[in-house]
Amino acid sequence: MNSKQRLTITVLVFCIALFSVGPARVSAEPATESRIKAAYLLNFARFVTWPEEAFDNSVAPIVLCVLGDDPIDSALPTIQYKRVQNRPLEIRHITSLGELPRCHMLFVGETPPKTIQQVLTAIGTRPILTVSSLPGFSSRGGMLTFIKTENKIRFEVNLSTTRTAGLSISSRLLKLARLVP
Repeated sequence: MNSKQRLTITVLVFCIALFSVGPARVSAEPATESRIKAAYLLNFARFVTWPEEAFDNSVAPIVLCVLGDDPIDSALPTIQYKRVQNRPLEIRHITSLGELPRCHMLFVGETPPKTIQQVLTAIGTRPILTVSSLPGFSSRGGMLTFIKTENKIRFEVNLSTTRTAGLSISSRLLKLARLVP
């Protein structure tokens, strides 16, 4: 075998090895910020207790509504219909405040500040867990806000608004949160 043939075989083996490793790298991709937030939303549903009257019956789904645009939309299918408290988690995108009564959780994406205040006013004391990534959301009357600290996704909780809405948050979840006065 001459040197040209050896070089050709070496290049061919290298290419085969390179392409066979490629898919393994893709599947080992680290979780995106959106997927982490979606996982948090699922766990929020697991560790929050709603009053019985918030549901039509004992098997009614927990409805997570999404208002506004947010990159989290791409990750929400990963949690759709997961079982939470013996109920399926159903995800709906809403476009008007009239759809709020069907929601148990509301994720507020990019929306004007005026709209956020209208949403929070419309919810009032209804048992709807409000969550957002918008800065200061919990301070303005929202319940849970995703925050980034030390390159990690965390969350803060406004206990006053959750209690006023008749929602109870597990102490296991509260241990991970930063409380908003």
